[in-house]
Amino acid sequence: MSRIGSILYCIILVCWMMLGSSATASQKRCDVCARSLSRSYFTYEGYNCCSQHCIDSLRPECSKCRTKIDGSYIEAKEKIYCSQTCFDSTLPRCEICQGAIHNGYSISHHHYCSQCIRNSPYCFSCGLPSSYPTKLEDGRIQCNTCRRWAVKTEDMALKHYDRARRQLEAWTTLKIQSVPTLELVNLKQMEELSGPLRKSDSPVSVRGLYSRQTTMIKRGFFGAWKQSPEHQKETIYIVDQLHDEIFRVAATHELMHDLIHEYFPRLEQAPLWVHEGICQQAAAEYCRRRNYVDALQSIETCTDPDYGDGYRYFNNLAGFEGWQAIRYWMETVDVESLPEKAPTP
Repeated sequence: MSRIGSILYCIILVCWMMLGSSATASQKRCDVCARSLSRSYFTYEGYNCCSQHCIDSLRPECSKCRTKIDGSYIEAKEKIYCSQTCFDSTLPRCEICQGAIHNGYSISHHHYCSQCIRNSPYCFSCGLPSSYPTKLEDGRIQCNTCRRWAVKTEDMALKHYDRARRQLEAWTTLKIQSVPTLELVNLKQMEELSGPLRKSDSPVSVRGLYSRQTTMIKRGFFGAWKQSPEHQKETIYIVDQLHDEIFRVAATHELMHDLIHEYFPRLEQAPLWVHEGICQQAAAEYCRRRNYVDALQSIETCTDPDYGDGYRYFNNLAGFEGWQAIRYWMETVDVESLPEKAPTP
């Protein structure tokens, strides 16, 4: 081959290599696996894909069933779901209708849909909506759970009453010298006994009542009438048919009234929020020790100015010291300087 022919051959070879390299560079590749695309390929959401497998790898995955989603989906709390069924399966269930709760309420660890909250009767004992409730003779509504554990007889009541007393004495390290007589009453009897003393927060006040009556006697034929401490009668009334744990909480509250009377008579003229706040603090402590979550929630969320604000004042006062801090306050506070309403943060 002549010299000119060799030069031409080299030029042609270089041009051919450059053309081949340019064709290779311009060939499309799969945006997922980087393989070369054939003349027919897939596109998905702006991506070029060589196969259905690569398309599926780009599709979102259901957070519940883990299937690939093709089409529309439901997005909630930064998660996606392929269907309403998968989404509903992640929602809390209503305790009454068992349906998924899209709009509802949570009370302590109980969950209810808005419809059941509106339409269901409320149990007088636990204060929660109830399904298939029982109506007592005096008109009270009782849920199945509270009916099962209801305190119905004097013997049952005395057993739970004694447990509450012993727990209260253990917390305060004070022994109740004269334990008040316990009497079970129905709703009508409690309303007659409590009368104007009843508070707006009926789930708290209607359950129990501490009553102290002192007999008045006349000294001498022409003497004046005076109190006779030896003829003093103390009675604690508690509504019957309460769930046993609610009964013990109510008993603790009322027994604390008696303990205040015995050991801290200087508080006799203190505002009502002082007495009810301390008694609610005792009841809350009992709930914590026995892990009565629902009863504790009722105490902590109470909006009544005497029961609720009073409790929050003493609960804040107790802090880490607990009963000792409250006892010191009871022994040293200037009763006459106390406000009529409980101080709030």
